[in-house]
Amino acid sequence: MSDLTAAESLARSIPKISLHCHFTGSVDARTAVELARRYGVALPDDRGADTLYDHPSYEDLGRFLEVYDIVGSCIRTVDDFRRVSYEVLMEAARHTVLYREMFVSPASHAFADYPTMLEGILLGAADAEADSGIVCRIIPAIHREHSVAEARELVELVVEHRRDEVIGIGLDYEEAAGPPHPFAEVFQFAKRKGLHRTAHSESGPPAHIPVLLDALGCERIDHGYHVIQDQRILERVVAERVPFTCTPVSSDIGRYSGSGDGTHETIRAMVDAGVAVTIDSDDPPMFGTDATNDFRVLHETLGYGADQLLRFTRTALEAAWLDAGDRAALGRRVDALAARLP
Repeated sequence: MSDLTAAESLARSIPKISLHCHFTGSVDARTAVELARRYGVALPDDRGADTLYDHPSYEDLGRFLEVYDIVGSCIRTVDDFRRVSYEVLMEAARHTVLYREMFVSPASHAFADYPTMLEGILLGAADAEADSGIVCRIIPAIHREHSVAEARELVELVVEHRRDEVIGIGLDYEEAAGPPHPFAEVFQFAKRKGLHRTAHSESGPPAHIPVLLDALGCERIDHGYHVIQDQRILERVVAERVPFTCTPVSSDIGRYSGSGDGTHETIRAMVDAGVAVTIDSDDPPMFGTDATNDFRVLHETLGYGADQLLRFTRTALEAAWLDAGDRAALGRRVDALAARLP
């Protein structure tokens, strides 16, 4: 810690609960390049590890998702998934992430079936928990640009191969190309099967948020910055304490959401309005960030001190899909680390 700035030291020390981070988007570039070479996968513009995640290019969500899917296609065997899962979670643990509910996008893994990826990810998660104490749970995510039939098939696979570590479903990829309305029945089916529900809403319009809450039965909103554009919806989510899982750095680079100008004023507006905001890092290496950095930028740009940064963690503790006993145990871990903060 001696080589860290005061801001970095504070941000790293904050105990963190991760509710918005993607497995595929968290693959270290060196690992991605190694796996690509192993399987003969061509990388864009013959990029190497130093340039694979050229994050300024990701101001276009479609271009970002192309790279995302190429990386996903390089993870194929149980051992591949185990390795990546372990690396991703150990990296998170180094940034004081105690608990993560991690999105897994089966559609991004063109050369692996769901049971293969699930087995490998859970093996890696168990190894990481044994070595660092980080606890991980899994949220398979529906590719919203694909068909409703494919979405239903995925949820049926999740139910068929149900593991305790698989706690819910998500909805990701580009919202403009896959509005939420058609997936209502699939999400209601998931609810009947005891799965939690959340969905990305990165580009709006604000009217999608009531659809997610009422028709899809979502318990959280991922991103959702456009909520501040509609006072009626804003008042509703504040009154109902709907959690919004925000990702400052990725959302600012990818100007499809967030402020897009480095000020993070959209997040400030949400916090000031009383929205239940959590903070995470989305696709950390792909956007040149990490769990510490996302907290650091809010500390430096918005002036948030330890009290507000901890408030984000306690909101995430409240929003996490845990039973009462596990929530209380995680809360004690948060409290123990919080007591050591300067």
